Amino acid sequence: MALRQVGTLLLVLLMACASTNRLVPQGSEPGASPGTRLYDVVELEPGTVSTRPVHIDKGEFQRAIARLARDMRVKGTPKEAAHELLKAPMELEGEWLAEVSRDRVLTLVPVEDKSPLTPEAEAALRGKYLGLCERQGGGDCLGLFDDGPYLRADDRRTLALALAMGSVLDETREALGREVNPRALVTMCVWAVSLYLASWLVPEPTTKALAGAVTVILVAWLGVDTLWGLMDGWARLATRAHEATTFEELREAGADFAKVLGTDAARALILAVSALAGRTLGEVAARVKSLPGYSLAGAQWEAQGGAVALAPEVAAETVLTQERALARAVSAVETVVASPQGSLSVVMLKKGAGGGPGAAPRGGWPATVMRHRGGNQQVELANGERWHLPRGKSLQDIPGEDKVGDMLQEAVTRAANEWGPEHLSFAERDAINKALKKGEYWLARLLEREARGRYVQVKVKNQFDHLYDFNLNKGIDVIDPATGRKYEILSGTESNLARHGRRMAGEFFRMLTF
Repeated sequence: MALRQVGTLLLVLLMACASTNRLVPQGSEPGASPGTRLYDVVELEPGTVSTRPVHIDKGEFQRAIARLARDMRVKGTPKEAAHELLKAPMELEGEWLAEVSRDRVLTLVPVEDKSPLTPEAEAALRGKYLGLCERQGGGDCLGLFDDGPYLRADDRRTLALALAMGSVLDETREALGREVNPRALVTMCVWAVSLYLASWLVPEPTTKALAGAVTVILVAWLGVDTLWGLMDGWARLATRAHEATTFEELREAGADFAKVLGTDAARALILAVSALAGRTLGEVAARVKSLPGYSLAGAQWEAQGGAVALAPEVAAETVLTQERALARAVSAVETVVASPQGSLSVVMLKKGAGGGPGAAPRGGWPATVMRHRGGNQQVELANGERWHLPRGKSLQDIPGEDKVGDMLQEAVTRAANEWGPEHLSFAERDAINKALKKGEYWLARLLEREARGRYVQVKVKNQFDHLYDFNLNKGIDVIDPATGRKYEILSGTESNLARHGRRMAGEFFRMLTF
């Protein structure tokens, strides 16, 4: 299934309202306190400009890998080092491998508690894999047995990926030579790439921190359209790897993904994880600038809408702007999230904080302020309230008292807590079951989430319809006729918050979340 065609996947909280955001000079945020977290947001749309992978010459690639490897260290097993690099959980629970961790779905690939392979098939696959490793010095060359004697779904995906990247991995080993432990470093890179790609196989794919920096690098070097093509190809590889029972089937899955991947994209993936290994986001800018093709990547990043407006003193030269924009995005990115239409929204933490004068809003100084190019912003107060402020409104326009909003929020929370599967209608239950039978677990969870949202909206409407104006199908959900104040009932998921922010960028309203 093509990942881009998934129905309503996601966007991130507070980023859906515009394409690129103005960089506000430090200290100029109206009403902001030193404790306020300020963010810049850029949204990258596929198909807006023609992009192509930046060519990375073999010699340049190998010289870059050799240089980066001097500071790379593998702590623990290569798989453990890769998990630590991307902050991916090692222990996962649920009916499906990596399905649930902290109440979040982490993968769409179902697996049984034990290997789905028969003992004979398991032994044959293990033998073929170890035979492949003979060329790399023997043993478990990809660390597939570090967590047990069986080839689980993630092991089979990683093996298929290694087969797809074969020639580039050979180049990497050759570049590392004998000065470092090439086997451990190459294995860590393979696992890091595998874990990164797997993060896209979720109902609301979001990459954060260093994984978000990998996304920024790939968008710059490959382009949004190429990146989505990789994700579509990886979704197919993941499904085939889960179903595979022979080494030959894994090889075929890897060969098909290799056609989508290409040499330049494979080199870019290895360089991206190598540049970030063992570094914090604040330390990676110089390493990324040293990567082959950085200037071209910076230009491609800006062409796709990745450059925020820089201060006049640094915007005089176009090349300087491009380089500053990409380096800043890599070092400041906190979250990258994809939309149903294929756009990628990048949230970057602003350095410093505002210090404008003025009394604090009722909820205390805001915990976050996310500003967009159109001038609208979404604000989360310290007490948890969320408000959407259109252009022309500031933090001081948030009312000092909102008893109606507090009452509605309490009703929304209560209704959400009352909801359960028993409240599903026949049509809703039927749609969810059909999605599960097709293996579309992301769709089943999405349908259930939407059903819960409808239940909450109707429940609150039935309780307060005689007091306030409700319009659940179009426009603002609730309007207080006495004050004209507006309210939206939202599920609180990143996609729902973002969708409402995009649809009503010019409205001033409080977000009632559950």
